[in-house]
Amino acid sequence: MLLMAHWITMHSLFSLNWDEWASILTILTAIVFIIRWALGRAHKQLFGPIDKTLHEVKMSIDKQGARMDRSENRLEKGDKLFIRHDEELKDHERRITNLEAHK
Repeated sequence: MLLMAHWITMHSLFSLNWDEWASILTILTAIVFIIRWALGRAHKQLFGPIDKTLHEVKMSIDKQGARMDRSENRLEKGDKLFIRHDEELKDHERRITNLEAHK
């Protein structure tokens, strides 16, 4: 039991003083931040152009979708107009047929 109690004391942990642990923690923190910064920078440099291109493609697709919607709306309006004209033509044909029959 006496051996187990020696790994932590008031002034040390695993045979290292608290100031040594603080130095280790500071160095590890600095290494983590440097790695994080380097990975972030590499990500921007490697994937930045790809992100930009994907954004441009998305904008192109959105514009094409808007054009398609406008075209579909015009086509629907044209179909409605065609149907109306077709009905008017049929009505005129009936009236002409009725007029010719009454002669």
